[in-house]
Amino acid sequence: MSVTAVTNLDQFRAAVTSSSAFGVVVSYWASWCPPSLEVNEYLTKASQGASVVTVDVDTAADVCELNGVENVPFVAFYRRKPDGTQSLVADVAGAKLAVIERDLKSLSIADTRNNFQSVDDYIKHLLNVDKVVIFITGTPSHPVCGFTKKLVALFAEKKVPYTYVDIMADNELCDRLKSYSNWPTYPQIYADGSLVGGLDIVLELEKEGEFDSTFGV
Repeated sequence: MSVTAVTNLDQFRAAVTSSSAFGVVVSYWASWCPPSLEVNEYLTKASQGASVVTVDVDTAADVCELNGVENVPFVAFYRRKPDGTQSLVADVAGAKLAVIERDLKSLSIADTRNNFQSVDDYIKHLLNVDKVVIFITGTPSHPVCGFTKKLVALFAEKKVPYTYVDIMADNELCDRLKSYSNWPTYPQIYADGSLVGGLDIVLELEKEGEFDSTFGV
């Protein structure tokens, strides 16, 4: 894990958009904001192998303006695309360490893909990384479809802890999981390693009063 402090736009571009790391985490902070210092300290210890870039908002106004950052703490997550550049995939406003931890864990999972001989072995691993695992389009803060947006909003309301997998980041996984689970659409929700179903099933569980017992809340 490396930590790079940047003070201007050129340094930011060199540290983030040109990084060869699988993932980059950018922490916007200020010396007058204790929660942002807490986030920086947390990230240096729990970055899950991603490179960490810190941006002092008082010395790097051009970086904040480019990325629309108006308050601190603010954490942005980047992931390397097939062409080698970094793309913003998630962000967290405020010192929400539990949410930051979830994003770190969830986004770092894809970095383990090559550890498995087959996509089925990888799927079996993913289904057991947490009590609740959801396969979604995009990320909770950057959902790609309305169903994902509704699901993560419901889970936030119900305070369901979970790990997520962005299936749009892995075409092979996206295609294979549909047949593996015999469920043709996304999102797909798993609890204790077993398929619960899609958003419609989750909403039905809530209606029938079985939501809390299914997801352990």
